[in-house]
Amino acid sequence: MCGRFVATTAPQQLASLFDAVLDEAPDSVTAESFSPNYNVAPTTQVTTLAFEECRVLRRAHWGLLPAWSKDRSRASSMINARRETLAEKPSFRPLLAAHRCALLVDGYYEWRTIGIDPKAKYPKQPYFIRSHDSAPFALAGLWTTWRDPERDLAPVRSCAIITTSPNETLAAIHDRMPCVLDGDDLEEWLVPGDAPLHLLRMAGEDRLSAFTVSTDVNSVRNKGAHLIEPVRTTLF
Repeated sequence: MCGRFVATTAPQQLASLFDAVLDEAPDSVTAESFSPNYNVAPTTQVTTLAFEECRVLRRAHWGLLPAWSKDRSRASSMINARRETLAEKPSFRPLLAAHRCALLVDGYYEWRTIGIDPKAKYPKQPYFIRSHDSAPFALAGLWTTWRDPERDLAPVRSCAIITTSPNETLAAIHDRMPCVLDGDDLEEWLVPGDAPLHLLRMAGEDRLSAFTVSTDVNSVRNKGAHLIEPVRTTLF
């Protein structure tokens, strides 16, 4: 799964890198309001890239809220969507044709449980996973709009990250990884139409690197740059 990530690139720079325009909605992030976050947690506002006549950056609640949701309680359990069951699950299947998006990140965290004694004091070791060149990259996602009954049916945009089986390198850490989209694959995924599910595959062995980081990342209260500093020799 993907349960935390890093977002430190300003929206104006992301717009330039991904050939997009910024959302003009009142709650969109501006240069003045943007703050780097080295520990983005579920149920917070994140930056998504979608296609609406052109590529546009929009804010969304991380944790999908299907239109039929009675409240926000389901969101924390719907931060990820499994690639293998997208076309089967009623929460995701209706979104495949015209509600595809990407989440733009500077890297993400995963906790290694494979090969670690569950009785150990700290059985889960966090890793930071990023591009080899440390550049921002796109993770495949789905989005939808929900009407909040407690706020006069105000629209709430929400999203989920799509995951798949990991490549050989990352399989040593976890049994899932987010689907990374590059180049033409990103363009094909964003443009509405029949869902190109073949694009949702594991990243190549040379696409991402991973290294151990401080257990400080375990607490969502910690959001500083020290969270992505290696604490031991890089393993991959």
